[in-house]
Amino acid sequence: MLDSYPVFDGKKIRLAEAMDLADVIDCEDLAFNLGSRTLLPKNVSSHGELALQIKRGEIHMIAFRARFLGYISFARKYDHLFIAALAVLPNSHRTGVGSRLLAHAEQAASRLGLGTVHLFTDGKNTGNLKFYKRRGYSETGRCKEGEFSRVYFSKTIGVVEPIALELSAA
Repeated sequence: MLDSYPVFDGKKIRLAEAMDLADVIDCEDLAFNLGSRTLLPKNVSSHGELALQIKRGEIHMIAFRARFLGYISFARKYDHLFIAALAVLPNSHRTGVGSRLLAHAEQAASRLGLGTVHLFTDGKNTGNLKFYKRRGYSETGRCKEGEFSRVYFSKTIGVVEPIALELSAA
């Protein structure tokens, strides 16, 4: 577990707790559902899965003055860190919140001794594609899953001396 969580311009990143579940669910709903078009395939996420991710210590959230702004879900997967979701409330877009959460996950990967970070995003969301590319992520593949188009990304990061972070190895 990290001894201290970073604070940026008064915005604190911390491990989500059970009491944060409603905020995480609301953020997911607002970030990934655009009217009649959802950015998630129906089998990818559910409220129960978010509760399990919180329990396993995989969700980190960012807040400003106790106001929830967004979250990132990540876990160790063999030789890399996998980012399952990055969600920011719409009124916090373009404020650096997503970049800070992404940097937080990259720092966790580095501390775990993992040299790469992997993720996927919706291929129809050009904003996300540009976001990850601008942050040094390289596209590694594409596939269709029903109506959902996945674009896979990875980034090689520098590794620092590993510390004991309690992240799922599954």
